[in-house]
Amino acid sequence: MEYQLCATCPDEMTALLAREITTLGGREVRTSYRVVYFTASKEIFYKAHLHLRLANRLYRILKEIPAQSPNIIFDKARRVRFDQLFSEKLPIGIHVVAANDGGKIPNDLIGSKLREAVNDCFQHHLEVTPNQSSWRAAIGIAGYYHNNRLLVSLDTTFESLHKRAYRVEGHPAPLNETLAAALLTFCGYDGSLDFFDPMCGSGTIVAEAAQIAINRAPRIFRKKGGFGFEYLYDFDAHLWQTIQDQARAAERPAGVKLFASDLDPEFVRITQKTLTKAKVEQCVRVESRDFFQTERPSEKGLLITNIPYGLRLSEKNIDSDFLRALGDHLKNHFKGWRCGILAPAVAPLKEIGLKPQKKAPFMNGPVPVRFLVFDIY
Repeated sequence: MEYQLCATCPDEMTALLAREITTLGGREVRTSYRVVYFTASKEIFYKAHLHLRLANRLYRILKEIPAQSPNIIFDKARRVRFDQLFSEKLPIGIHVVAANDGGKIPNDLIGSKLREAVNDCFQHHLEVTPNQSSWRAAIGIAGYYHNNRLLVSLDTTFESLHKRAYRVEGHPAPLNETLAAALLTFCGYDGSLDFFDPMCGSGTIVAEAAQIAINRAPRIFRKKGGFGFEYLYDFDAHLWQTIQDQARAAERPAGVKLFASDLDPEFVRITQKTLTKAKVEQCVRVESRDFFQTERPSEKGLLITNIPYGLRLSEKNIDSDFLRALGDHLKNHFKGWRCGILAPAVAPLKEIGLKPQKKAPFMNGPVPVRFLVFDIY
């Protein structure tokens, strides 16, 4: 069986996610605004939920229907055989997103028509009324409204894929897990080089690097029933167990050294807790140290860090002196290393005094940031 699928992510990550999906085995991969469409077998469909590092959600596309009016939406959607997809006993959540293209039908009305269509389908084919509750929904139905068309899909992720189950409380501005993975992917990190984050904050970047180094699937610890596809009639429990077993068997000891440090001892403690929850604490050395007192820990490696700003600098902006000192320290103490710096887009980044080999824009929560990558010779 082939599935038509789409994976969501921030728009600046779509090209990276498309490459990741292709590597995993997805076919007919194409990008659009904040989404990557692809086709996959059931095996690749399951693997995508377990292995993709950059996606936020995965959707199994059911049907694209015309949506010129609420009545048309109801009439077309009721023809989808929801009764063949899941049990009427399961609570259903319906979520509608509209593109910013002047659509005239409110999202809540579209959602209401989709719920009516689901009810009509079950009543017509099985003569039963499906569960009307959306409390702790086991089934997610998603509608994407764009250019008077409605894409009706099943949300098969349940919880967002960025949740790796290792985040801890206490840091004022933890980096999103998918953003951390995107920085590593942008640098081409495959776990074959030593890694260092000298301003580790909450430890997200080094935790993602450690998982890559030991070839761990990012959601291997998600509990049974943690994905939406597990509640569908066509769920293949044996295949899913086989895929999880294969992922566990593919893990390996880290063949490289990973380091993390921060000037603030409290952030060091948070990073240590993060690594413990991620079950990678054995392969990362963490210490409290000022970046400007550090040396490269080995001849070659990758350094990635989210330099402190905003809450992490008591609301002070990053000034030119700090950036010049940063560039000088990299030049003098990290020869042979590739160094990636994430910083606010408004910062005077030319003051670093190094020419980036590559760069890319990202969003760190609501903050536009730039990621600059330098090869230090």
